[in-house]
Amino acid sequence: MSDELAEAKQLIKTLQGQVSNLQYIKHKDYTFLVDENRRLEQELNEAKADNQKLSLQINEMVERLRDRNF
Repeated sequence: MSDELAEAKQLIKTLQGQVSNLQYIKHKDYTFLVDENRRLEQELNEAKADNQKLSLQINEMVERLRDRNF
């Protein structure tokens, strides 16, 4: 019976930890940080896409200049 009691106590500790994590997730600062992280990731992805477009434009301009013997 002591093994069952030890398992039950361990389960209680685990569940208490999960509950405290859920309470932290509902905290306003946490949700602000999650939203801010999403916004920054979107901004980063847009910057990467813009960089790729600019790189293609530059390469096209270089090719045109080479074709015209500059």
